[in-house]
Amino acid sequence: MFIGRPLVTANVAFFSRPSAPEAPSLLRELPSVTDESLLTDYDGYFHYQESDSTLLLTFSAVLDNHVASLNLDLTSGKIAYRRQHGGGRKQHIAKACGLKHNWNPSILDATAGLGRDAAELRSLGCSLRMIERSPYVASLLEDAIQRARLSHAELFQTDFSLHQGQSAQMIQRLSQQQQPDIIYLDPMFPPKSKSAAVKKDMRLVKLLVGNDPDADELLPAALEHAKYRVVVKRPSYAPHLNNKKPSMSIESKGNRFDVYVLSSPEL
Repeated sequence: MFIGRPLVTANVAFFSRPSAPEAPSLLRELPSVTDESLLTDYDGYFHYQESDSTLLLTFSAVLDNHVASLNLDLTSGKIAYRRQHGGGRKQHIAKACGLKHNWNPSILDATAGLGRDAAELRSLGCSLRMIERSPYVASLLEDAIQRARLSHAELFQTDFSLHQGQSAQMIQRLSQQQQPDIIYLDPMFPPKSKSAAVKKDMRLVKLLVGNDPDADELLPAALEHAKYRVVVKRPSYAPHLNNKKPSMSIESKGNRFDVYVLSSPEL
């Protein structure tokens, strides 16, 4: 796992319960709190939560006067439903990545986030490498990957790896042998309004990582190091990343995929 300069914005702690595992490696520098009453001194806290005899690394914080929690699961829930009913290679994300029945590209997801798009692309046959610069979000995703592998989910045993660090720097260090077919970008973007309709999990992520003020820096690096195309997921109302017009855009509900075609694979 490569380590770059992490993006750390929130004042968070690790709540260490008796007999629970110690904090994962990327969270070891967080304050360790054993007295629950002291958690009010922090914006939120990580802890292990038990569900069906499985321990899930979880982030919790108070939203709208209620405790909200976030953990990730790659094998059930919304991700599994999308895998079964999402439309396969007819989905907008598949079309944006140029997936063909006889082409399973290697994809570098340079803004892994919650891993949902990466998991879907893996289920469509692509090999995935992910980069997430927030050690907080990377810890949640790494925990989900480990649990998926322990549950014998074949999709995630191989060709699905996570690295924590600064994407722009790590992309620049790719060798020719490591060059991906596609680089996928989905940077954070400020919401159009402070509407309560913003989903709980994204509000928790925003609390942890803030905005992506340097998101524009990713596009030039991606265009230089992708073999065939760069795909950028944006809210429908957002301008093009780095104000660079794409080769084409594919609209979906509330979002669009800006596609920068560099060349075509020989199939």
